Amino acid sequence: MTVESTAALCARHAEVSAVATCTRCGSFLCGECLELFGESAFCEPCVSLRRKDGPVSRAAWGALGLGVLGLLVLPCTLAMPLPPLVAGVGGVVLGMREAGRIRRGESPAKGRVPARVAYVLGWLTLGGLAAWLLFWGWLYFAATDV
Repeated sequence: MTVESTAALCARHAEVSAVATCTRCGSFLCGECLELFGESAFCEPCVSLRRKDGPVSRAAWGALGLGVLGLLVLPCTLAMPLPPLVAGVGGVVLGMREAGRIRRGESPAKGRVPARVAYVLGWLTLGGLAAWLLFWGWLYFAATDV
């Protein structure tokens, strides 16, 4: 008398027991086939599809928001230079970080444009901040030299 196993087997490795199912297609996955994307288990074809066609990540939207915010608060620089500085640096750093994640395939490719725009807006904010502060510093020192 033989006892048949009722355990699910991996879709790619028929001799190995499955440890999870793919969140997208439902195929059984062994430990070798299992790939985590976020907090969910996926098979390799579904991960590559999700990386290619997935929605823009929150990090890319956050970086873009910081880049835009930096330009919006730039006129307040004379009274408070810290908000545009923080927003500009945040836009540059998060934009670069997200672009790197996209290059490595860790984040959806649709976030490439928001990440690049955030990077550029961050540098524009920092450049505008530097020019504004240099201009007012020059005016201050020119007025006190008289």
